[in-house]
Amino acid sequence: MHYLTLIALGAFLISAGVIRLYKMFREMNRPSRVPGPTLIPFIGRVHDLPIKYMWLKFHEWGEEHAGENGFYMTEILGTKILVVTDEAVAEELLVKRAKYNSDRPMIRSLVDSKSTNGSMEYLPLMGKNEYWARQRRLTHAYLTEASNNHYHGIMDHEAKRWMVRLLENPEAFQFTLEDMASKVMCQLTWDDPSLSEYCKKSAWGLLTQMSPAGPLTNVITPLWHLPEIINPWKSAERKRHDEQKEWWAERLNSVREKMKQGLQRPCFTSHYLERGHKRSNISGDYEASCVLGMIALVGVFTVAGPLSYWLVSMVHHPEWQALVQQEIDEVCEGRMPTLADAPKLPRLRACIKETMRWKPNVPTGVAHEMEADDQFRGYRLEKGTRILPLDWAFLRNPRKYPDPDNFRPERWLEPGWPTYQEPLTHYPTIKGLTSFGWGQRQCLGQTVTQDELIIACGALSWCFNLKFKRDPVTGEDIPVPLDKSNSLLIIQPDPFQMVFEPRSEKRKQEAIRLWEESDKKDATARSEFEAKASLRRAEQKLGN
Repeated sequence: MHYLTLIALGAFLISAGVIRLYKMFREMNRPSRVPGPTLIPFIGRVHDLPIKYMWLKFHEWGEEHAGENGFYMTEILGTKILVVTDEAVAEELLVKRAKYNSDRPMIRSLVDSKSTNGSMEYLPLMGKNEYWARQRRLTHAYLTEASNNHYHGIMDHEAKRWMVRLLENPEAFQFTLEDMASKVMCQLTWDDPSLSEYCKKSAWGLLTQMSPAGPLTNVITPLWHLPEIINPWKSAERKRHDEQKEWWAERLNSVREKMKQGLQRPCFTSHYLERGHKRSNISGDYEASCVLGMIALVGVFTVAGPLSYWLVSMVHHPEWQALVQQEIDEVCEGRMPTLADAPKLPRLRACIKETMRWKPNVPTGVAHEMEADDQFRGYRLEKGTRILPLDWAFLRNPRKYPDPDNFRPERWLEPGWPTYQEPLTHYPTIKGLTSFGWGQRQCLGQTVTQDELIIACGALSWCFNLKFKRDPVTGEDIPVPLDKSNSLLIIQPDPFQMVFEPRSEKRKQEAIRLWEESDKKDATARSEFEAKASLRRAEQKLGN
């Protein structure tokens, strides 16, 4: 009798569970909800959303469910995600309704990513709080000052260094590409290019940690709450976080010490220590070291991805490479282009912008989080819903971008294309591209990114013919894949091989001369600065 009771109880519990799941299934997929793929209780659609190239799956669902709405709803382990596939909808939700839709979701695998508990570390990921507002003001002010002063020649200097490094060791082009971007930011932030390798490592470490394709805990979030002794994800993040925090603090203190000795040249950090701490409302050294460190880190991966894809674009489209080279040769009359030449180089700017459209750097987009319940086009959207502006869908819209799957820079240069704008001395510009985000969360580094890409891509086009590498055995071109990349939040292509062929011996020697001249000028400037500092110290001692 006891045995039969247990069987009956078990059958009852199973039946109750099945009925409960069925009711949940009906409720989750009720006809009145925002259209989207069929949801399964508790897991939503986590079972068929791939970690690799997830933007393609989001786009596929959009083709099936978004329709004329320009959006659809899905759910991942209880997290509601409104995926936006139409720019007009993104404009409505993230710009016109920015007041309530500009928060960021928590990234589970980062320590206090939103600064809810006062960490103040990651400006692009912060919630909409006091730290975010004041750090955004400081970042905007410093990047604007740098742009207005053409980055004090730093970008030109590092582009010349990179050309010679490519001549000396072309096989290491990916390393030197990223190192160039890192050196630019390390000099702007701390006036120390020797910090570039660690800064680059730190940048990619943070990017991996914040990406869905990074730690498993970014997707299966409950794993984060396991005890640390059996939680390798939390242990690894604490180590990474503490090292980065300490390194940022060391940089601030190093600049301060050099300032005391009169040995520190101007940079973002010295500017803050001299005047910024009084004007910015930054709370102290900890917060200052974080906001300045983030400026340096973000400037690495926002340039490295598009610049890597520029190489891919030019290798696959030699006809456009030749047109850009012709434009540079005619405008610059044999010299390496500078930012001052940019208004006269529309083809160069068109190929840069088309590269960023054709191979978007942030194809999944960066999610916002709703701060209040809302009604939108007849649907109720709950507070806490994530709004994902799917950049891959925006930049593959055939109405705005006819022939979207192909590389067509002429869409920015010729009347008759939907995207054509005048004057060509200003347009095309990558500023305002959807990849840089929306509303109050737009990237503050758009001008820096554009300027560095113009200088770097212009220098490459001036110095080299970018070509496929030939297999020494078969004599065939070694493929440069168009569909292979990492799947981080900000992507770049998987490692590939290519050839950097100097356009002529004369151009090669000129590149070497330019770098030697720039390197000597930089060394002299640093030496003279130190000599003047030593003289001032000596005079002070005599005065005492």
